[in-house]
Amino acid sequence: METKLTFPSGFWWGAASSGPQTEGWFGKRHENVMDKWYRVQRNDFFNGVGPDVASDFYHKYPEDFKLFREIGLNSFRTSIQWSRLIRDLETGEPDPEGVRFYRDMITAAKENGIELILNLHHFDLPDELLEKYGGWESKHVVDLFEKFAKTAFGLFGDDVKYWTTFNEPMVIPEAGYLYGFHYPKYSGKGKEAAQIVYNINLASAKAIRAFRESGKDGEIGIILNLTPAYPRSDSREDTEAARLVDGFFNRSYLDPAVKGEL
Repeated sequence: METKLTFPSGFWWGAASSGPQTEGWFGKRHENVMDKWYRVQRNDFFNGVGPDVASDFYHKYPEDFKLFREIGLNSFRTSIQWSRLIRDLETGEPDPEGVRFYRDMITAAKENGIELILNLHHFDLPDELLEKYGGWESKHVVDLFEKFAKTAFGLFGDDVKYWTTFNEPMVIPEAGYLYGFHYPKYSGKGKEAAQIVYNINLASAKAIRAFRESGKDGEIGIILNLTPAYPRSDSREDTEAARLVDGFFNRSYLDPAVKGEL
């Protein structure tokens, strides 16, 4: 017997990627940490492919959005690169070329009936903020992210209705400071990782507040990658271990986002 499924009106058929994965480093004023990683350790990237090519969305987005429409997609989640949009990282002043690119990209998406969901941070902290201030260990970087967010909302908030602050923020302390497989590739830095979790939550909250205060019509949230924790047995030690793991890897971002507390 044939089963027919009907999706509701307005259902989003879409795809998701990010600025660093698609745009590459073409025409950017600043390097981000992914650009730096590729420049100094290119062999860490699959087949050596990185931001010098990426998927060439920077040049081919009009063609890409036409292909989206042809296969029936109506939405696309991507990100604005902090290192592309902002000329002065301290003041949040935008870079004219970055503004032009994102405005043209948003226009091309609209012309093809593609709803954009724009994310502000996809593992792509400007590298000079890592070198100068210690990256997400720094409260100053939190304030600079808020300035970046305000600039993005001011420039594009009338045309883009859906925003997110961070993509999978646990990856930053986990992969970069605990396990050493994302740049800056530190291992065992638990204190620093905990500080980063706190500061990213703070940065997300400040960006969300800025969006609400901007008066723009739209929605904003955060994208979390959650890892369920199961105790090995019913013993008190194992259940407590599972609780601690859940608290660090899941609740540390879920509770601030959903309950407003950490």
